[in-house]
Amino acid sequence: MKKVSFVIITILLLSSLCSAEITSNVFGNYIPSARARGMSGAFIASCDDPNAIFFNPGALAVASQGINLGYSRLFNNEFEVLMNGALTYKLPGKFGTVALGIQAMDVEYGGIKLQQEGTYSIAHSFLLMGDVHSQFYIGYGLNLYYLKFGETVGGIDPGNQTSYGINIGALATLHQRTHVAFSVRNVNNPTMGSDQTFDLPQYLALGVSYEPYDGVITEIDLSQKLGEQTKILAGIEFEIIDNFWLRTGASTYPNSISGGFGVLFKGVKVDYGFNTHPVMPLTHQFSLGYLF
Repeated sequence: MKKVSFVIITILLLSSLCSAEITSNVFGNYIPSARARGMSGAFIASCDDPNAIFFNPGALAVASQGINLGYSRLFNNEFEVLMNGALTYKLPGKFGTVALGIQAMDVEYGGIKLQQEGTYSIAHSFLLMGDVHSQFYIGYGLNLYYLKFGETVGGIDPGNQTSYGINIGALATLHQRTHVAFSVRNVNNPTMGSDQTFDLPQYLALGVSYEPYDGVITEIDLSQKLGEQTKILAGIEFEIIDNFWLRTGASTYPNSISGGFGVLFKGVKVDYGFNTHPVMPLTHQFSLGYLF
């Protein structure tokens, strides 16, 4: 049975080499944040932690300084593992914030890595203009993409390749409680492939968050992968006691609901998030961070 499963997975991966439509699904929007997953991915206007580098580089200027590590098995599959890490550092004066990030999504079966995706990111964000009532931040980032397929059972090595993508984003804060944001990933339309090239996915997201009370954040986003339907994402986060948050949300295409929580103790942050899928099992995600 294991050999049959191995062959099936291998065939699916290799067939993606021959189809631009399938292969373009690599480097997807995996939601590399337990906090964001708990809010169904509605996060580009409220991302104020190191994981902002994955969602909106423009928001990094308001992100807390620290490090965050995350782990998830997509749809609870043992062979699909998503790991991510992010680091933010505030520059002196008005030079803003810089960040580094890494995402690794591996498909592994029987100890053999059938597919490896790596995304290595660097970004910078700063305050463009502002006064006592409102601020406008912009940011930009660069992703280095690495894709490798494992050797086939027949000994054929599909090889590996790299590419790069440019991201931009912005965040406007109005009277400290309303935040409006947008983010574009891969504005340069990066491609991969030698004999047959394919485009890496491009994403556009618009979001608005509102804080009706201290400790309560509501957000709604519109997100679109170029060429596909626009998704609606909505989430809420509320601090029920000091340094303990509950989160929930919902999204479309596919229809999904989510939930999670976060705890902060002496600078150490622990987050958990999950989301449903109409057909697949739950995806659980955990993260551990430190603010300094």
